[in-house]
Amino acid sequence: MPVTSTRRIHIAQQFIRFGFGEHVDENAPFYSNQFLTQELTTTEVQAVLTIVQRYNAFYGVTVAGAVGRFRGRVRGWKFGRADAPMLVVTLPYWTHQIEEIPQGAPVGKPISDEDNQALVAELRQLFMTELDANRFEPLDDTGHVFAAHWG
Repeated sequence: MPVTSTRRIHIAQQFIRFGFGEHVDENAPFYSNQFLTQELTTTEVQAVLTIVQRYNAFYGVTVAGAVGRFRGRVRGWKFGRADAPMLVVTLPYWTHQIEEIPQGAPVGKPISDEDNQALVAELRQLFMTELDANRFEPLDDTGHVFAAHWG
């Protein structure tokens, strides 16, 4: 479970600048079409999302503001590029797996399938309707890892 770190924010912002080089600086000599950060907290991902001002229907500041409503409800986020912007959200199985809970915290309670499905529906609504993502889909069969794509 990630815990916010100002040092990680600075490094992650540089990583995003490199990866989205030509969309951050039109004279950038470097970029990557395929990359993904490690798991970040909501605070950290909000700081990196704003680096990419616009890419297709993706507006970094708008997406950063919108994901704030999930602070303390997710395990973490990964941001990067699968040709176009991709934002991955990982959902917890247990309450002690929620972001910002430090390692060694007491074991929490399992999160019910119904609560998990309600959170997925809320995320899907946000990304597909409010943020104009092209798709929102599971990345594996667990029902706990999903990606929003803008391209």
